[in-house]
Amino acid sequence: MSPSITRRRAGVLSLVALCGALAIFQSTLHKQQSPLPSFTYATEQNVFESSIPRRQLSEALPNGGCKLTWPKKPAPGTPITYAASYPGCGARMTWNLVEALTGLETGDDWNNNGRGSEVVTVKTHYPQSNGILPDFDDRIHRAFIVIRNPLESIPSFFNHIYEMRNHLPVHSERAPVEEWVKWRNAYVDIEIAEYKKFVFYWMDRYAPENRHLITYEGLTDELIGAEVAKGLNEFLGQVEGVDPIDQDSVPCVWKAVVKNQPPAEQAAQIAKLQALALNQPQSQQSPPEQQQPALRRRLDPGHHDSQRKGPAVPRPYTPEQLDSMMNMLLEIGERFKTEDVRLYHIMMGYYEKVREARIKTTPDESVAPPPGGYF
Repeated sequence: MSPSITRRRAGVLSLVALCGALAIFQSTLHKQQSPLPSFTYATEQNVFESSIPRRQLSEALPNGGCKLTWPKKPAPGTPITYAASYPGCGARMTWNLVEALTGLETGDDWNNNGRGSEVVTVKTHYPQSNGILPDFDDRIHRAFIVIRNPLESIPSFFNHIYEMRNHLPVHSERAPVEEWVKWRNAYVDIEIAEYKKFVFYWMDRYAPENRHLITYEGLTDELIGAEVAKGLNEFLGQVEGVDPIDQDSVPCVWKAVVKNQPPAEQAAQIAKLQALALNQPQSQQSPPEQQQPALRRRLDPGHHDSQRKGPAVPRPYTPEQLDSMMNMLLEIGERFKTEDVRLYHIMMGYYEKVREARIKTTPDESVAPPPGGYF
């Protein structure tokens, strides 16, 4: 079998994991005749069929249901959108969501999947030190920007570093607190500065009509997450060549991709198909760095921080580091207070959370709220 056929089959098998995680048997829809959102169930056979050129994009089904298929290349000339996020803000989850909403392939700044510019979005952490701008940067004239409270995003970023250093699967392990403390003491001040640089760069680069700001907290929130996804869906569809799924079906897609909530009765099937996607028994799956790039991250239900093993304990900061973080958030908020009042409120909300953590470090010390209050 030729390498190209092997890669194609591996990619198709990866889709099986996606569809298994999103499925409810079609018979359930016919039996219940209820207005509940529905998923379609994909067998191994029809997954292979969906890989041929006549396959359809993600589809809306009646009553807000959805059917997701393996993404395809955008039409030539389709405008590209940056998917810009600071590390630890759900880049993997967002890649998955964009592909599910649009039915189109995504790429990244390092071109790890070899798709180059034939994509609907390009993930980047730039100007944070782990990101770059691709050589077709001058062709990209819009971006959606994902941010998260640095109090949480910086430790999440370190969990990823710890996994890579220890040859662990991505999003599988929380770093021990003692490892966090050692890294924190050496690098947190740098990351606080990089966070500010990241926000300034993307807010300054594009006019308001060509950028869309979302928060990790909002996108993953049980109450408003689906509405945040609708806003992203609308923004993605504002360019020619991108026809995202119907807005009524966005909550269905959001629940499947962001919340990873397939029916309980399909748990065994999902595990089986995920193992199939890598052509390996579950007990023999390789760490991500040993897998083919195309198999690393496509709609992998294990993309949530909540899937990481290990104690979910707070990552301690020093009082000085928390003070520096608060000052940074205040600087961003004040900078964009007039231009983007929503960003200002987000920064002040983050500031309040950091201030709460700061108070806990020295309960007897007064920690002032920001000048002028929070809102």
